[in-house]
Amino acid sequence: MSQFADFPLTPLDNKVLENLGDRVVIKALARQNALDRLPRYVSEYLVAKKVRRDTWKTDLAELQERIKLLLPSFEERELLKERLLSSGELTIIDQIEVRVDLNKGQRWATIPALNETKARIDATVLEKNVGLLLGGLWGTVVVKYNPEADSKAPNEITKFTPFQIGPPDLAAHRQARALFGTDEWIDLILTSSGYNPSVFASRRVKLLLLTRLVPLVEKNINLLELGPRQTGKTFLLRNLSPRVFTLSEGKTTPANLFVNLATRAVGILGTRKVVVFDEIAHAVFPEEDSTVTMLKDYMESGTFTRGSLSFASDAGVVFSGNIDVTDGMPHIRYKTYVDPLPNVLEDTAFLDRIHAYLPGWEIPKIGPESMATGAGFVTDHFGEIMVKMREESFIDKIRSQSFHTGMTKRDMTAIERIGSGLIKILYPHGVMTQEELEEVTDLASEMRQRMHNQLVKMAPGEFKPIIIGRAGLASHTAADMVVKTSTV
Repeated sequence: MSQFADFPLTPLDNKVLENLGDRVVIKALARQNALDRLPRYVSEYLVAKKVRRDTWKTDLAELQERIKLLLPSFEERELLKERLLSSGELTIIDQIEVRVDLNKGQRWATIPALNETKARIDATVLEKNVGLLLGGLWGTVVVKYNPEADSKAPNEITKFTPFQIGPPDLAAHRQARALFGTDEWIDLILTSSGYNPSVFASRRVKLLLLTRLVPLVEKNINLLELGPRQTGKTFLLRNLSPRVFTLSEGKTTPANLFVNLATRAVGILGTRKVVVFDEIAHAVFPEEDSTVTMLKDYMESGTFTRGSLSFASDAGVVFSGNIDVTDGMPHIRYKTYVDPLPNVLEDTAFLDRIHAYLPGWEIPKIGPESMATGAGFVTDHFGEIMVKMREESFIDKIRSQSFHTGMTKRDMTAIERIGSGLIKILYPHGVMTQEELEEVTDLASEMRQRMHNQLVKMAPGEFKPIIIGRAGLASHTAADMVVKTSTV
């Protein structure tokens, strides 16, 4: 198999390309500026479909020209309308979303390039592209101007060619996993996530990076990560899926987080799969008591009530922020590892609902060399596969093991959810050795142990030192965690 002269491939890259077809793309090639006006997941799909290895420069140039010709800018809106009016038909690249109006028995498509919200669309187009009804799709759109059919809605989409992979196929994903060894699969998933696995030498660091994915594959995960600056704490989730919403140093209220009582619109916790509170130390809660109280209730039950309105959601909640580090550990000035959080969140009832505390200080800073260059899953496909795996559960595999006594229900729930999520990422086909199952369980237990140790320091009368994890753990795992960190 030939290689891109400018993008040397490893044996693993070649194996991925040979076996996974247009589900994968060479990440270095997909980052070329030729497609910078399109979302990353769209550009990766187009490169995977349209660019061949032996003619990549020519193919990429042709793709760039086509996008330049068909992808309109905001300033061209009226010009596009004039072309449509004059010729009766227009072909453009745009993101199309469709809604169904049951009252009028009609389907309405939104075409942003034309500022059109009521374009007609044929049912056969929808049957072939159900993603148009599930948040929308990017693609090539043929629009016809036909006022004779409906003078109030003269525009109609007659053809749509998507730029995104269709509904995710979990069976194919499981079959793909069976083709690779565990170390190979870890590197493939890291590359798919945007990381260069060769930069991260230790298996532990790789697993910590992949733990950031758990809120996407497992329902109702509450995760905290504090670490040094520039370690990519939100890079992965922010770039992987449009189903993730990031709140960066902003204010959040019950209205935008839960429900707007005035409009009855459901907030971001009810409409996304993961909500990330970035730069959590600077987060502001204007309605502090009600917001944090509702957030605590949601983190426990997965439900929220505001006024007379009640909702259930499976969205995960991620809190990420900075912590100063010396000699590879949080600075000694911290009394606990949660000191950087805003005062309103330094509450034991809130912190006890955190399933995992990821030690961001163990992850190196992310630089240009850390960016993926090899073959990995197309971002759109990969993100949808991650979300689709929420329907799976490997909690029974975690429960099949024996655990220390003294653990609370919250401790066990944390281990089960984090462990199940890690299995989905690493072993989606459900096949693993006993040692691999123990590795996953021990990592999940360690994440919860770290959180519990902070609670012991904050409220020693309520929280007692215990070992969280499998019974009979070796002294260098969870037992050591209690000894080394119960005072910080």
